[in-house]
Amino acid sequence: MRRRWFGAAAVADGGVVTHEVRSASSGEEESWVFLTAAFICLCVIYALIFQLYDGARVTTLNTALPYQVLFRDLPGAEQRTFRQMQEGVSEALRGRSASGAWPSVDALAAEGVPPFAADPLDTLGLRWSERRDGLATQYLAMPVEPRQAPAFLILVVEPEPGASEAQAVIDEEHQGLPDGRVVHITYWKRTPALLPESGLVADPALQGWSQIRVANPVQIIEERP
Repeated sequence: MRRRWFGAAAVADGGVVTHEVRSASSGEEESWVFLTAAFICLCVIYALIFQLYDGARVTTLNTALPYQVLFRDLPGAEQRTFRQMQEGVSEALRGRSASGAWPSVDALAAEGVPPFAADPLDTLGLRWSERRDGLATQYLAMPVEPRQAPAFLILVVEPEPGASEAQAVIDEEHQGLPDGRVVHITYWKRTPALLPESGLVADPALQGWSQIRVANPVQIIEERP
C-alpha cells in the first residue's frame, strides 16, 4: 500500500513539495507471501521425492534375487507341490528328532507323507529319492516326463557338531533341532535336463537351480530392526 501526503515545505521559492510515504506493514506482507510460497514449493518437492523413493523401494521388495523365485509366481501345480514339500519336511524333521537321522523316502512314503507318498492328484508325475553326504541330506524329485515338469529339490544341511547357533534365527530357511542347534533347509526347482545321476547337489544356485521362497529376503532384511 502506498500513500501520498501533501504539505508545505520550507523551501526558498515558497513552492509545495510532494512526499511519498510507504506503509510500515507493506514490507512485512510481502515477506509473508514469499515465505508461504516457498513453504508450499518445499512441500510439493518433498511429496514428489517421497513418492519416487517409495516406488523404488516397493519395486525392490517385490523382486527376488536372480537365483530365486517367489511362491506366488509359480504355476498352480508347482505351488501345490511346494506346499507338500513343506509338509514333508515337517514330518521328516519329527523323524530326525526321534531317531537322530533323516528318514528315507521309502519310510516317509510308507507313512503316507506327501509329497513322497503316491498321490492320484499328482499332475507332474514326480519320483522322489534321497541322497546323503556328510552333514547334507537332499530329497530329489524327478518328473516321469522331463519336458513337462521341473525337478524339485529339498536340501538339508546340518551344522557342524558343537557349532554355536546362538545367533541363528528360525525362519523359512532354518528349523530348530531338539539339541538346540539349527538346521538349514531350502527348496529348489529346475529343468531336469543334465542332472547328475548320483551325488549331492552341492551348490544348487551355481548348478542352474532356482530357490523357491515364500517371502522376499530383501523385504525381511528391511523389516528387521
